[in-house]
Amino acid sequence: FIFIFTFGLLPIFFIPGVYASLGFTKSYFVIIGVFAVIILFSLSILRQGAMKFTLPLALILFWFFTIIMLASALLSGDRTDALFGNALEVHTAGFFVLMGVIMTVSLVFGGSKTAIARLLIVSGLSTFVLLLIQNLRLFFGPDFLSFGLLTTNTSSFVGSFNDLAIFSGLVIIITLLLAQNLIFSLFTRIGMVVILVLSLSILAIVNFTAIWLIVGLFSLLMLLYVLSRDTWLKVSDAEQNPVSKFTLVMIALVVLFSSVFVIAGNYLGSALSNFSHISYLEVRPSVGATFDIAKGVFTENAFLGIGANRFEDAWRQYKDPIINQTDFWNTDFTAGSSLVTTLFVTTGMVGGIIFILFLMSFIYVGYRTLFVNKIDNNWYLVGIITFTSAIYLWLVTIVYVPGATIMLITALITGLAFAVYCYTNPDIGTKINIIENRHYGVLLIIVVLAIIIASTYAVFTISKQFLAQKNYTNVIRDFKPDSNIIDIDNGLQKSQQLFAQDIFVAERARLRLTELNKLVTLPEPTQLDQQNFQALLVEGISLSEQAIALDSSNPFNYALLTSFYGLLNPTQATEIQTRKDDLIKQTIALDPTNPSYQVLFAQLSARFGDFEKARVYLNESISLKNNYTDALFLLSQLDIEEGKTENAIKVTQDILSIEPYNPTRYFQLGLLLAKVDKISDAIKAFEQAIILDNNYANARYFLALAYLDTDRKNDAIVQLKIIETLNPDNQMIKQLIAEVEADKFVKPDAGFDVP
Repeated sequence: FIFIFTFGLLPIFFIPGVYASLGFTKSYFVIIGVFAVIILFSLSILRQGAMKFTLPLALILFWFFTIIMLASALLSGDRTDALFGNALEVHTAGFFVLMGVIMTVSLVFGGSKTAIARLLIVSGLSTFVLLLIQNLRLFFGPDFLSFGLLTTNTSSFVGSFNDLAIFSGLVIIITLLLAQNLIFSLFTRIGMVVILVLSLSILAIVNFTAIWLIVGLFSLLMLLYVLSRDTWLKVSDAEQNPVSKFTLVMIALVVLFSSVFVIAGNYLGSALSNFSHISYLEVRPSVGATFDIAKGVFTENAFLGIGANRFEDAWRQYKDPIINQTDFWNTDFTAGSSLVTTLFVTTGMVGGIIFILFLMSFIYVGYRTLFVNKIDNNWYLVGIITFTSAIYLWLVTIVYVPGATIMLITALITGLAFAVYCYTNPDIGTKINIIENRHYGVLLIIVVLAIIIASTYAVFTISKQFLAQKNYTNVIRDFKPDSNIIDIDNGLQKSQQLFAQDIFVAERARLRLTELNKLVTLPEPTQLDQQNFQALLVEGISLSEQAIALDSSNPFNYALLTSFYGLLNPTQATEIQTRKDDLIKQTIALDPTNPSYQVLFAQLSARFGDFEKARVYLNESISLKNNYTDALFLLSQLDIEEGKTENAIKVTQDILSIEPYNPTRYFQLGLLLAKVDKISDAIKAFEQAIILDNNYANARYFLALAYLDTDRKNDAIVQLKIIETLNPDNQMIKQLIAEVEADKFVKPDAGFDVP
């Protein structure tokens, strides 16, 4: 009952008022349910004094892969992230252990068709509720039935919008399998049609091409089978339900829809997006980019990879520098093109090959169950549903990275498929009977005790992580610019005490850095201000050091500590400059192609007048990304500060003769021209930057300021309103527009920060 309740309600389960990761919430729900099943099942074994232990080869291979993943995690140098992540993500070793446990526990269904039938009924009801809610939200908007959790029109109870498409595809396949293997009443047929239409509508709105292709392939195979099974594919003396027109129409409808969207998906997707006002784009690395990362990782550790859940670290270290010229230059992807390709990066050649062997072995298990072993019609129906559904879901992992809910469902269905296999092979497995051989009694008690202790410890650990993440999410969600810093820090400290993670410690350090930057800007700090400065600095450095100790592979932690040392004048002590230089080297070593760190280091150098070193950092940043606005803006400010504006204008114009389509260089030129009061020429430069990049908000901002300098108020407001459209949450722009419209605008002084 507990198992049925847990997985039957999984698709729609959520905890009201809990704003932690929905995937983590569902994983925690499953962990509690599976834990209860393990405890009760272990005690029942002791009570009965006998058990049968059966593990199919495919399940053994999955556990073997999980052990390799654990080894990779323990040797990765970042054990916490590799084992648990921030929220038990699907790439963590802990999540794969959970999947293995679910598959193993699912074997208890091997002797009960009734239990499986109940699970399918409960799952069917929750699926109908889910599909109905999601379709109504598509029609009525994101505020309808949001439950305070689904904040956008692309949010779903099963994860991302693509996850919802995957789930809908699964529902379609199961519905078609049921339609061709059972005879239903009129009422049930109507219900199946409704579920099919709801699933197809979601799949059409999401328009996930890979899912359309897989669903189309499966439905086409079903159509060919249904048309042939009572003719030349008919097995003599076998009882088969007649092929109904209802079944043929349903399958043909899915084949037709899939074919249309595979062929004309772009056109139809655009039309549906315009009609529904729903637009969804999920960016992930290409197959080629993922293979490039794998090559880089294999040069260091080809056998076990970089470590579970550490694709993000691999991406930072080995990504192609050409990506800096794209809009995703500062995006740290946590996964590759698919789950399978990501596993090759994180668990190496050994883990990747074993995982492929698991998939191949699972296909073999399905073949033996459905085509070799003797099986009655009811178990055959369960077998065909579970194996076909599992194959569909594992195929998805080859082309995509599903979320936690989809992977938990994958583990469940795979485990049920193993249960069918074990039932149809009663001769395999090992029987242990304490009554017949009491020597096994002590051993069985020890094993059961070990399982109970291990599972209890695991649940206790995950519970602390869940509570820490829940508390952290609440703190971030409630944060406002005027929030009490002490209360925020206490909330973060509570999360840190529950489960030690660098993200909690680093956030506490950032709070202190923010306060320190405020104190630095005070024109005449009091003695109390100076005391606060010293206290905050010591605390910030200590917390940053703790963050590095918790995760030494995260460059942000090193950059954070560098920022604290950057508040100290290096001329006062050589140790400060030496320490800062060491931190800078470590940061760049962990993220060598990210140009933003060099800009940070340039700002820190310029703060105490070391313009020469700042210029070196900025040139390094520009060499990594030649259209990096922050670097070019700061470089312009350095030229202005050092009185080299005219020379900088000439150099920039020479560069533009080589890079005539670089909007950022026109932006730089406009800044320099504005500084020497050549406002008309500056306006032309800013306008050219916008022509080359219509969404260049910084260029529009300075163009608006230039318009105001030439009394073109209306033109300035036009530019500011466009910026407001591009940045709807930017309160500074809203305030600026109000000031300009009320003729109360005062032009700000230039500084070292990009607006």
